[in-house]
Amino acid sequence: MATIRVNVPDHLPPHVHVVMADRRDAFVNLTTSAVISRELSASDIADALEWIEANRAYCEQVFKECNP
Repeated sequence: MATIRVNVPDHLPPHVHVVMADRRDAFVNLTTSAVISRELSASDIADALEWIEANRAYCEQVFKECNP
């Protein structure tokens, strides 16, 4: 199970963090869907990526509201 979160404050580009129960994490760019992590691959977080893709506009809105 993964948690998807926006850190406050955070830096550009707009992105979310996917954090696993064991604290491994990944950075997912909301513009390109690129997964950046030394610990996780896209296949490791496939369910989270599916949710992010389906809710991209909401994720971008939250990022912008929390990081003006």
